[in-house]
Amino acid sequence: MTTMLKNTLALFASAIALLGAPALRAQVLTFNVDLNTATLSADSANAPFDLDFQLNYGNSALASNTVTLSAFTFTGGSALGSAVTSGSATGSLASSVALTANSTHPFSELFQQFSSGTTDIKFTATVNEPGPNVGVPTQFSAAILDQSLGFPAQLFTTAPDTASLVTLDLSASNTIANVGAYTSTSSADGNTAVPGVTASITAIPEPSTTAAIFGGVVMMFAFVTRRFGRTQTA
Repeated sequence: MTTMLKNTLALFASAIALLGAPALRAQVLTFNVDLNTATLSADSANAPFDLDFQLNYGNSALASNTVTLSAFTFTGGSALGSAVTSGSATGSLASSVALTANSTHPFSELFQQFSSGTTDIKFTATVNEPGPNVGVPTQFSAAILDQSLGFPAQLFTTAPDTASLVTLDLSASNTIANVGAYTSTSSADGNTAVPGVTASITAIPEPSTTAAIFGGVVMMFAFVTRRFGRTQTA
């Protein structure tokens, strides 16, 4: 094998490896969320339940933070009624949800009821990360509300805030590893006894980044291959 061909193959392998590497500075983080709500379908005492999203602004020095939620699917059920919104939250579980947090609207929330037979909820989260946080970060969270106390209140969970199933402190350097996924648990006072709701997170590769790297690899490989072919026939 010639030195040129060896170098070509080594360079090609290195470029392919880059496809699996995380972006050095992510501006947008997209991931899928799967909430297993099967245990709720057997709990009529605390029903009905609502899916709740919040975006809490953490630092006024940053521009607006935005989170978009889409591609909702409800196994065994559906979204019900109309969404209840606060701050700059818009949309519904029937289509998509947009949350924006800034110095004008530091708190953005949307919650909406889903049918009691729902055993699983999936959706996609797209998080805009405008820059590094200084001090307290802006936080995104997803939770499930119940009616155990006569008004919507979050299920108790294993999260640090004891209320969320999914959390993310926004930063320009976020990766999928920064997204927290938790499980519901019984409250200490017994008011909410619906353990077993679980959250799982899966990453979605950034299509623009992957396409750009792959396109560059293909062009580089084609160019060097042509050079190698000309050398062989010379």
